[in-house]
Amino acid sequence: MSVGYTKNGIVLGAMMWFDKFSCKRSDLVITVGRDLGETIEKRFAGKNGSKDRDGSKGKRVPNYTIINNWINEKEIYPLESSDERVLAFRKKYGLEDKFVFMYSGNIGLYYDLEGIIKVIEKFGGARTPQTEDAPEGREVVFAFVGAGSVLDKLVLYTRQHKMKNVVFIPYQDKIDLNYSLNAGDVHFCVNAKGIKGVSCPSKFYGLAAAGKPVLGVLEKGSEVRCLIEEIGCGLAVEPGNYAGVEDEINWFIENSSSSELKQMGTKGREYLVKELTEDVSVGKYKRAILESSMG
Repeated sequence: MSVGYTKNGIVLGAMMWFDKFSCKRSDLVITVGRDLGETIEKRFAGKNGSKDRDGSKGKRVPNYTIINNWINEKEIYPLESSDERVLAFRKKYGLEDKFVFMYSGNIGLYYDLEGIIKVIEKFGGARTPQTEDAPEGREVVFAFVGAGSVLDKLVLYTRQHKMKNVVFIPYQDKIDLNYSLNAGDVHFCVNAKGIKGVSCPSKFYGLAAAGKPVLGVLEKGSEVRCLIEEIGCGLAVEPGNYAGVEDEINWFIENSSSSELKQMGTKGREYLVKELTEDVSVGKYKRAILESSMG
């Protein structure tokens, strides 16, 4: 519904009914973000005479709690750019000595990648500022790692517009994912407009685990955008604000050799280890389930 995949009213109505029914019948609903909690609140707002969670009249809001997704921080972790396995990945896909913006994951409907690829087109021939290690600057490239329903459209667009600054890379085996993520200098974490409160891009946790700065194209108030802003592990802009996306890409290019990018990645990693690991989240699940069963 949020991305317009179907406009069939009967199908949408049936799915909405089932969703509400399952929530009402549950002792506890667990969501993975604050905005998803807000969706539950809004979905059950009404005037049927029953009492809300705060005692006001309205449809009874199901008992729910918010527990973030997590990742195994021992499987995904920061590696130096000189690591031989990271270098091997870069060499395999022609990313050697380049400044890499990376999108890794499902290349599908939820992400407005068809709009973002038009922004990327503007950076053909872009280079980072000169440094002692790179007297001519580094060539800027954009790597898309993964597959999905929009991939063919992106490939076709880059071919039609003769874009040389985009590389398409297939999904990586789990054992190679850490080297793939570490091969990016900056990572996109994006959702299309209208996804707030419906979808939470779990790819963020892998980016934080790898200690990489994030360029979020996410709605204000969505869980991952809140995390990016609260942690200070990247920059964020509203979906559909393509001028803003362009500005943020420019900022990362201009600051490619500054310590600020590394600090962003470090902040993300430190927060993840403290708050977003499997042990932390599973502990929260246990406590929430026990409290629900006792209440």
